[in-house]
Amino acid sequence: MNAAAWAFTILFICVTTVLCARYYFFSRLRTSKLALTESKEYRALADEYRRLSDMAITANEHVELKLTDLSVRVDEVRDQLDQVRRILKDVE
Repeated sequence: MNAAAWAFTILFICVTTVLCARYYFFSRLRTSKLALTESKEYRALADEYRRLSDMAITANEHVELKLTDLSVRVDEVRDQLDQVRRILKDVE
């Protein structure tokens, strides 16, 4: 083998090694970006879940307050009805 063949062989091996290293590096980079994206999406979904659960708790508290208010009003109306019944009995 002459010097040109040896140089070509060494150059071929170096280029192949560099290409394999770059492929490995970029595949690892792509994998890490994918993992980062998945974690960002997970965080976004977790934040959305927290927001929705807070809204549900707030809505539940609001409904409980309304029901309490309605219960108080029903009690007031019952008292008024009892008063009207007493007045009607007294009138008869």
